[in-house]
Amino acid sequence: MFTQRPIHPCPSPALISFSETWQLLGPFQIGTREATWGADPLELIGGFRSLVYDESARFPSSLAVNGTVGWSTFTADLSHSNCKNAKANLLVSFENTDWRSLQLVYGWAALQYQGWARGNVTVHGDQQKTIVLYTDQVLEFWIDDANYFGGDLYAYRRAPLVLHLEPGHHQIDIRIVRDVRAMGGVGEPTVSIGLEAKVSEGGLKPVEGSILLPDVVEGKLVSSLGSVILRNEEDYWIDVLSLESVNVGFNVAMKDKPPFRLAPGQSRSLPFDITLGHGSAEEVSFEITYKLNHSPRVFRTSRARRSVQLREADEPQKITYLHPGGVVSYAMLRSPSEKATRHTDPDTSFAVLIALHGAGVNVDSNLMRNSFRDAPDLKAWILFPSGMTSWSGDDWHRWGIADLEAAIAAIPEWIKTMGWNGPNVDADQRLVTGHSNGGQGTWYFLTHSLDKVIGAAPVSGYSSIQG
Repeated sequence: MFTQRPIHPCPSPALISFSETWQLLGPFQIGTREATWGADPLELIGGFRSLVYDESARFPSSLAVNGTVGWSTFTADLSHSNCKNAKANLLVSFENTDWRSLQLVYGWAALQYQGWARGNVTVHGDQQKTIVLYTDQVLEFWIDDANYFGGDLYAYRRAPLVLHLEPGHHQIDIRIVRDVRAMGGVGEPTVSIGLEAKVSEGGLKPVEGSILLPDVVEGKLVSSLGSVILRNEEDYWIDVLSLESVNVGFNVAMKDKPPFRLAPGQSRSLPFDITLGHGSAEEVSFEITYKLNHSPRVFRTSRARRSVQLREADEPQKITYLHPGGVVSYAMLRSPSEKATRHTDPDTSFAVLIALHGAGVNVDSNLMRNSFRDAPDLKAWILFPSGMTSWSGDDWHRWGIADLEAAIAAIPEWIKTMGWNGPNVDADQRLVTGHSNGGQGTWYFLTHSLDKVIGAAPVSGYSSIQG
């Protein structure tokens, strides 16, 4: 027998809240990508966490007109969607800094800076609560005396922090990092930080919007793998036991033998096999059974669902495959057109044209899918790898290139699945192009896989982040 996790009624007033007034210190200089390696000048004096607000205190900063910066305060924009949810939007700006003059000298790199903000999150009532904390545009933060490095700088909202907080005020120190590539080099260089705290009922949660599915073309799934991100909001390990279809249009099952384990607070991507079922269906829906590792009692999650995307045969199609890291990834694939394959020898193989996306670009967006629309009859397989994320945060190096190789290796499976009888793919003959960060990836690919590249066109790229 399966048990639904109990939902408790919501009392009033709110169970969780953020402070309205926040303390601010900065700005300090920082280079692109330096934040992940430290580069915080305040560590020289014990770190921001050791400082107490003092209006008279001054700190050296190369960004200030007189060479020093001090403390200030600002007001957060607070809201509650219900009594178990609190939001705080922190719009950070340093108005006393002469950004225009700095930019005239240093270009857009002058708008890359760091600082710190301090506020509180308050747990109301008289009992400990489990809190799911989202930290949009934040890389590093402290809660009380605990450091959390690896917030959610790009606001994916897929792996929030799960905390168990006692009643009362809890200090939050947030490291502000303005990444000019992500946040822009035009206008006032502000940083908009989004904090959201949700009181959790515990249990296992499928992350909203995280289901990854292959496209459907001419009544066929173009690939056989999908995935969903699950979050453990318990204080115990969770064992996932099964994944069960709700509708008859698609069959889903865990790819690996159960149990699939999640540590307390962990968010983890669960791969699954997917096949067509009976009849027609416009969405995939399933439920997940699991148990806490200290108890034999079995629970069932709420229903997770996602619509399938129907594509035409001549459109770029979303294929899914297993990344070497063990998670399911995807790419967009456009097969050679009928005109391109006409009068072609049956034993002919076409090269792969690899199009690497720029920073912040999703490859299943219209921007990328239509980027070769004006060249419909190229004698090539056109592949748009995702690089695992829209930001491909490693600049198409380690996991980005590994994702690209896995995507190329998945093309023969697409040929088999779709019953393709046109030219085969020559995975060792590669044309590479990309824009911006993708242009940088093109240069990287040229210098690391020269034996397979027969042509390349980096666009607005760069050889390295230093260059």
